[in-house]
Parts: sequence; structure tokens; C-alpha cells
Amino acid sequence: MISSSPDAPRVAGRMTSALRRLAPLLMVPALLLSSCAPGDDGGAGDDADGTGGEASGDGQNQDQQERDQQVQDEQERREAFAAREAALAGPGDQHRDTAAAAVAELSIDEQAGQVLVGEYGGTDAFGMAGLIEELHLAGAIVMGDNVPRGEDGADLDALAGELDTLHQAAVSREWPAVVAVDQEGGLVTRVGHPLTEWPAPMAYGAARLGALDGQHSDEAPEEAPDEAAEEAAVAGHDALAALGHRAMGEDLAELGFTLDFAPNADVTLGAEDVAIGSRSFGADPQLVADLALAGLRGLAEGGLAGSAKHFPGHGGVTEDSHLTLPVQPAELSELEDHDWAPFQQVIEAGAPMIMMGHLDVPALEAGVPSSLSPAAYERLREMGHDGVIVTDALNMAAVVDQAGPAEAPVRALEAGADLLLMPSDVRTAHTAIIDAVESGRLEEDRLTEAAERVVALMLWQQDLAAGELGAGPGVALPEVLQGLEEEVEQDGGGYANLPSISGEDAGEDAGEDAGEDAGEDTGDGAAEVAAAVARHAVTLVAGQCEADVLQGPVTVVGGQEQDRARLESALQAAGHQLGAGGTVIGLVAPGAPPSQGADVVVALDRPEPLRLHPAETQVALYGRGEESFTALVEVLAGAPAPGALPTPVGEHEVGHSVC
Repeated sequence: MISSSPDAPRVAGRMTSALRRLAPLLMVPALLLSSCAPGDDGGAGDDADGTGGEASGDGQNQDQQERDQQVQDEQERREAFAAREAALAGPGDQHRDTAAAAVAELSIDEQAGQVLVGEYGGTDAFGMAGLIEELHLAGAIVMGDNVPRGEDGADLDALAGELDTLHQAAVSREWPAVVAVDQEGGLVTRVGHPLTEWPAPMAYGAARLGALDGQHSDEAPEEAPDEAAEEAAVAGHDALAALGHRAMGEDLAELGFTLDFAPNADVTLGAEDVAIGSRSFGADPQLVADLALAGLRGLAEGGLAGSAKHFPGHGGVTEDSHLTLPVQPAELSELEDHDWAPFQQVIEAGAPMIMMGHLDVPALEAGVPSSLSPAAYERLREMGHDGVIVTDALNMAAVVDQAGPAEAPVRALEAGADLLLMPSDVRTAHTAIIDAVESGRLEEDRLTEAAERVVALMLWQQDLAAGELGAGPGVALPEVLQGLEEEVEQDGGGYANLPSISGEDAGEDAGEDAGEDAGEDTGDGAAEVAAAVARHAVTLVAGQCEADVLQGPVTVVGGQEQDRARLESALQAAGHQLGAGGTVIGLVAPGAPPSQGADVVVALDRPEPLRLHPAETQVALYGRGEESFTALVEVLAGAPAPGALPTPVGEHEVGHSVC
């Protein structure tokens, strides 16, 4: 949460330290690989005629011992890294065994409840809590209209009480309730200010591509790119994505949430993608894969179960499944290489949950929403996912138009879903599932399998949040991994080149012991991380790099009232005068009228609308929070714009930046 307390520099220092711990963890495979590269074999010190044999032999023995120790150290690091990954990736055997035993004691009625997540209206959760208790529901999802409002935005104390009401409804069982939210950052933010407001996920993609572009610019143009150097150059921005999601997860967990339906593993196709847009990390499958995995791991570090979504890839279609059933006409090979590639990578690394979207994919099963298609679920299992598969909301038009409130949940379970999100009527869905089992239409084993996966997920999340696994909130970094950041810095790792988040000197005083740092609450530093994301993402699409374009009094037009107010506040805070006669800044935002005749045009969310708003200076911002507007003012006053386009904009390709 945002804080202006005297402890803020110390907290910011802790976040900087946390970033430095996460970056080398993400770089472990590349670091270990580079340390095993061919190099000096220890014989370079021998005389050409073979003299100096005894001294040389002693030197060779010492070199061999050092190499043996290095191999042993690398193996220990690999094992420690693998253990942390396993802890963050989802339920282990113990959770699955415990879940199987617990579900075996449940009746059909109770098992039917465990695969359902309901929704409710307003800010009174008592009715929903009653349904959780009566129908034995897995839990509920909290939408924007469920969040109590105060004078300064969301009333977080009231929201925490509301979520506690939901939890109390499940207190009699050994695993917590699903208390879920869609909190991605950017446009999909259910709990806003005073909780930290995060830039859109696409900001992470812009920051990562900007780091890669900057790494190339330092090389001689005739030299081929060094793959290890490239990986080092972007590792910090993967760590930034992990840290951002961790901070977001910590804030949500503190309120009482247990699941966050994020991040998006959708690869956007650009301007024609009407539903996902800036919710995607970008248009490059590898970029999306890396950042989606970093986001999942970050949420787990914060104590939440995340969900990669929306398989089979909502970013690759031109319609919105909230309104209709989109068709994905691509061939199977194209889907495997492009839209499904991020999901494959996330699954191979380990994911607690994958969300199944509502798409018509003829390559799988023509005319059937993927959420109701056995072929779609079979494909995910063939890809290696053995965790929960949750449906996208079952009250969306893509499903409602094909199946009613009773039929859709049963068909989804039959097809292979484990967790059914937001059926049109949860009581009707519960009754329909029981009837389907009792009539023999739905095999009891299928319901039991689904319930076991859901219970195992929640047992894992409970242990994760309590710090009882090998990673997660309050769990110290293993000693064998604590020195990695120094090695990465010595090798010129890109994360070491990140501008300091804030308070680096304070961070040194805040407790260099990894255990102490890991155990402290970093939630108050989330705004510092959000500021770093915003600063690294800003992309100059057109104009002159590092040019001060704020001439005379500044006028802000376009966008929404809050957007204009926040930018004007950031301008005044930086010493700029507001008024007519000087630079005109036009803001482009969804749901707001376009700006006309501006000297500077700024896309606040997705960057593609810039192609419709020509101006001498064009900026992609990817966010509408205070931190994003502060970063924008800095760039317009002459600071570098570090980001690069993660999606095509007109004639500009992925990776484009003036700077």
C-alpha cells in the first residue's frame, strides 16, 4: 500500500534488496550455463618447453580443485533453485494426498460445491457467505462493485471485513475458501486507490524490450548479439515483473484474498485484438512466456495462487467473448508455435492453475466454446498441466448463448474443467451437477478428480501464505543462493544496470541478512516498485530522444477527468506552469474522446491508438496511475524514455523506440 510514513525510505530499500534477490534467481539457468562455458583449461601457465613442471603441477591441482568446487556449488544452486521453484509452482504430493483423503470424506453435494466459485452483488457478503456454507462452495470472486468505497477510493478496512465474512463461512474445513479477484494492473483493477495502482501488464513488456534494445546499443554493430548478455540484460526486468506481482500479491493477501486470476499469458495480435490489448505483456510469444512465468512466481512469493489465462489464447482473436463466441481460425501448428507457446513454457515450469477461455477453435473442436470442449482440456493435459483448470466466467455471452445456467457447468465439468467460475446461477449450477452425477450422465470420478485438484490448490496456498514451504512470504533465501547477485553484477548482469528503485543506501541499513529482509512486510514499498515499472516502460514512439518539449504554459486535453488532474498535478510538482499558449498534451484513453491538435500525444493504456493521432511527439505510457504520470513528465522534460513497443503500432514493429 502507498505510504508516506517516515519508514518509507527503509521500506523502499527493502524492495530494492528484494529486487536484487529475485533477479539472480531468474538468471540461475543462464548464469550456471555461462559458468560452464569453455575457457582457460589451466595449462596456459606452462612453459613452452615443459619446464617448471612441479610448480605447474601444483597449480593444475589447485585449478582442478577449484573447478570441482565450482561444479559442486553449481549443483547445490541448481537443487536449491529447483526446490524453490517446486514450492512456488503449485501443490506437491503431500497436498494432493491430503486432498484425496479429505475429498473422500465429502458427499456428492459437498464435492459439487467444491468446484464452484460464486459471485454476489453489492458490498454485503453475508448472503454469499451463507451460500458458501450451505452449498459447500469453494468460495467467491470479488468484483469491482463488491468493493466498499470511502472518501479516498476503496475502503480497505471495510473490504477486509467483507473478505473475512467469506472466510468464516469455510472455517469448519481444513482448507481456506477461494476468495478470488481479477487484479492484473491497468484496466483490470478491481481494488484501486489507496491500494497501489499498477501500470498495465504491457508495461512490463515495454520495459523488458527496452532493456534488450539498450543492451544492443552498447555493442559494436558488426558484432553478433551475445545470447548470454541478452539474457542478462533483460533478467532484471523479469525480476521487476516478479517483484511487481509479488508486491501486488502481498497487498491482496493482506486484505484476505487467496487467489488472483492473473497474469495473462495471451499473445496480443495488436490493434485487432479488442478484448486483451494492454492486459497482454506483448505480441512476442517468448516475451509473454517469460513475463507470465515471472508474474505467477511473484504472486506465489506474495502468498497467492495465480492463474495463467486465457488458453487457448484470447489475444489472437478479433472479438470479445464477453459479447460473443470468437473464432480462432489458425492451424494447429501455428497455435502451438505462437498462441500456445507461453502456456507451454509456463506449464513446463509448473503452474498452479490455468484459465480456460471461451473460444471457438476449429483446430480443436469447431463450433464449441473451448471451455465446453473436451479437446481443449485434453490439449492442456497433453501439454503437461496437472493442476487446476478454471473456466473463464460462465456467465459470459460466448457460453450463455450456447448453454443455459444449468447446462454450462455440467458440460464444462464433463469436458475436463476443475473449477467453475461465476455460473449464471450458482444454486442452479450446484443442483445440476448433483443431478448429472445421480443420473449417471457425469461420472462421479470426474467430479471427485476436480474437487481433489481444487482442495489441493487451496491446501498449497494455505501453506504458502503461512511460510511453511520452501519459498513464499517470510521464507529466507537459501544460503547457497544468497551470493548470486554479486556474481551477476560482476558479470555485467542487466539487472545490476537497473536504475535504483529508491533508497538504496537505506536498504543497506535495513538489514542485509536475507532472512531478516525476506521476513519483513514489503507491502508499503509497493508504490516504489510501481514507480520503477512506470519509469522503465515509458516509450517514445515519435519525436526526439531526451528533448525538453514542455515549452511555456502547458495545456492538458483528452483522457478522463482523473487522468488530466493527475498529469496536471505531476506537472506542477515538477515546477511547470499550467495554462494556454504553450505545449498542448493530448491524452488518449479508452472511453474518452480523442485529443485534437496536440503537440504531444500520449497513449495511456494500449499504444496502438497512436497511429490515429499524429503528432510530432508520441508517447506510450501503459498506465494511468500517479507514478506513470510522474514518469511521463520526466521524459517530456528531457529524461530518457527506456521502454520499447511490445506490440506493433502502425508501421512501427515490436521493439521500436526513438531512444
